[in-house]
Amino acid sequence: MGILRKLLAVLLALIALVLAFHFVGSEIYGAYLSQPNLVWDYLNWLLALGVLITLVYHFQRKRALDRSRQDDRVTFDYLSTNLLLFGAIFLALWFLANWFEGLTVNESTPPTVVGFVWLTFNSCFVALGMITAWLLWNEGYGSGEIEPSGGQQGGPSPAVSASPELQPGSRVAGGQSVQPSSTDSTLGSEGASSTNPR
Repeated sequence: MGILRKLLAVLLALIALVLAFHFVGSEIYGAYLSQPNLVWDYLNWLLALGVLITLVYHFQRKRALDRSRQDDRVTFDYLSTNLLLFGAIFLALWFLANWFEGLTVNESTPPTVVGFVWLTFNSCFVALGMITAWLLWNEGYGSGEIEPSGGQQGGPSPAVSASPELQPGSRVAGGQSVQPSSTDSTLGSEGASSTNPR
């Protein structure tokens, strides 16, 4: 599963980089292409795959985070996960609506939704695609391997320090003091009398 996640991360990063390069470079070399829109037609199929990967990944990431939450506190992980998920949903709807309209509209009639919409989508998807590729490569959210904020799972329990040796007269829980037993007192007195001269 880890290898598949890394392959998807590389694929998504390449799609985002190709989109960024053509988005900027088409203004330079677009005049030298006989059919500039043909490149976008092929690139849109790659974008559809990238949008699908992004949407599925952030949906699984949101589910994994919901399963691991211990309380209802609003944390940075909670905000970022929801923001990326709804951003992916928004871009997916935006892309599909424009793409389908461009596929079904007559060639003699320009699409009604162009220009600003595509400019905004291209810019936003490059950013979201690179963020998603980074998360896929470095984190385990996509496979549900999310750790709660309380600590690591399955880690060794902290060692319990041994209690100090109780001395006679020292206080323990409950406010009671430890007194020497009668045997210890007897042994102590005998030892003392045997060492002292009579």
